[in-house]
Amino acid sequence: MTSAASSYRIGKVISVSGDQIFVSLADLDENEPASGVPASMSVDLPGASGPTPLLIGQPGTFILVSLPAGYLLCMVIGIDMKEERIPSLEAKRAGEDSVLLLDRVTRILSTVPVGTLDASGAFERGADILPTVNAPVFAVDADTIDRVYAGYAEGDFSLGSLSLIPNQTAKINLDAFLTRHAAILGQTGGGKSWTVASVVQKLTAFPQSTVVLFDLHGEYGETFGDNADVISASDLELPYWLMNSEELLGLMVDRSESAAPNQIAKFKELLQAAKESHTENAALSIPKITIDTPVYFDFAKLINEFRRLDTEMVAGARGGEKQGPLYGQFTRLLMRIDSRMNDRRYDLIFKPKKYGTSASMEELFRRLLGELSKARKKAVIIDLSGVPFDVRASVISLILRCLFDFAYWYRRVNGEKYPIAVFADEAHIYLSDRDSNAEAARMSAERIAKEGRKYGISLTVISQRPRELSSTILSQCGSFLCLRISNPDDQAYVRNLLPDSVRGITAMFSTLRRGEAILLGDSVMMPTRIRIDAPNPTPASDDASFAKAWANAPIDLDVNSVLTAWRNQTS
Repeated sequence: MTSAASSYRIGKVISVSGDQIFVSLADLDENEPASGVPASMSVDLPGASGPTPLLIGQPGTFILVSLPAGYLLCMVIGIDMKEERIPSLEAKRAGEDSVLLLDRVTRILSTVPVGTLDASGAFERGADILPTVNAPVFAVDADTIDRVYAGYAEGDFSLGSLSLIPNQTAKINLDAFLTRHAAILGQTGGGKSWTVASVVQKLTAFPQSTVVLFDLHGEYGETFGDNADVISASDLELPYWLMNSEELLGLMVDRSESAAPNQIAKFKELLQAAKESHTENAALSIPKITIDTPVYFDFAKLINEFRRLDTEMVAGARGGEKQGPLYGQFTRLLMRIDSRMNDRRYDLIFKPKKYGTSASMEELFRRLLGELSKARKKAVIIDLSGVPFDVRASVISLILRCLFDFAYWYRRVNGEKYPIAVFADEAHIYLSDRDSNAEAARMSAERIAKEGRKYGISLTVISQRPRELSSTILSQCGSFLCLRISNPDDQAYVRNLLPDSVRGITAMFSTLRRGEAILLGDSVMMPTRIRIDAPNPTPASDDASFAKAWANAPIDLDVNSVLTAWRNQTS
């Protein structure tokens, strides 16, 4: 490496312990102008345009450690200063000789290795050898860091600027970020919505992007302008006939019941018959219709057949009547179905108004993918703020499964992938390992996490409670964009998700500012502290100002309009 930065020596290695390297900073020596660190911790790096000031020891900055065939690039994660008291005997002798002695000060940097730079300046993640004690340590200039980022980034995609070098953009490998899935983690108020809005706005700058965002709180409706189609709860329809057999059974059958095997077997038999016998489906020329083929069928007719079998009386041996073979087997199943059919919250599934034929499936998928004729949208916002919690999981599960199946069959038909980026906001609510009601949604998301890379469908989960998220999904995430995390248990959980070599960086999570994050993983060459670019416009996620609202003059509260909207489930 020939950068001028490599000639400014700041200290030496004093300890190497597995995933950490400790550096002792050298005192400033006036006889060696390109060596040592003053008490102010600021040094002037020589350069073609003159000296450049650099603050040494700032957590998140980088240093270079000399290796036999290059340099080891390390990130600073901490700094410590120790004062060594002068022994009394030595002080006494100095007093006798009228010599003034000062306490010895040792400044220690704690660093973690990131990668190696060879003699030509090429960067490679990881290291096959580590330095030993007394290895020289050098300051690293901004140009070197910029070359490392630019050499790895795919295209010119940036999330923001480097926190410690504001005039440098934080370029990432977008393909690695999306294809290998990602997690955006941070406590409430840390800037997650801000970050999601910024990232998706940058994605919609691509002419052919396809982004699907689950919006649980109605925050993003105005954030993406004409680039987005917002599907609200009142406009959302996901008809029952799109569901596969397992999804339908999940709504209808309690598998813990003794009659469950009979219910499942008969349901599959009737479902097969209902799909095959529908006149529209016969005209589709499908070689073989199965119980999972997404075609329309008459749900009411299927349920009426269950009612008939549940109350069927057959001829007895002596000319009278007796209960049929399935009498009473479907009573509880019918009660569950009737309960959902009579619940208006399930109308978007069981009483579709727009999508009541097999032919309407194309229009539905064009809406989900933003591929409306002459009005293409790059982002589709699924506004679930008005969808009740117990219905939400079924809706999300169905959308995720449909998107995966579409990506799968698109590749089968066209021989290439149709990239779809799914962003799951507040994912811990409906993709949890601990909530049995979230099982269907979690399993659909886990399938994308495990297999989506092969078919071009990406999953990015956003959460303030990483411990409650599916461990399977997090284990498949190749990139972690971590905002402020103060809770020690959440820090420890995230730490365990990361490679040993970068776990020490989690100590910096609690010091991050709002809208600031540390990006780790496959999408960036080295752990990077980033100031996320401000979205424009911003999402509707600002904190309520109690002081400002309460300082206003009292007004008459319009309670009735709020209650009316609540009752009607409309705003």
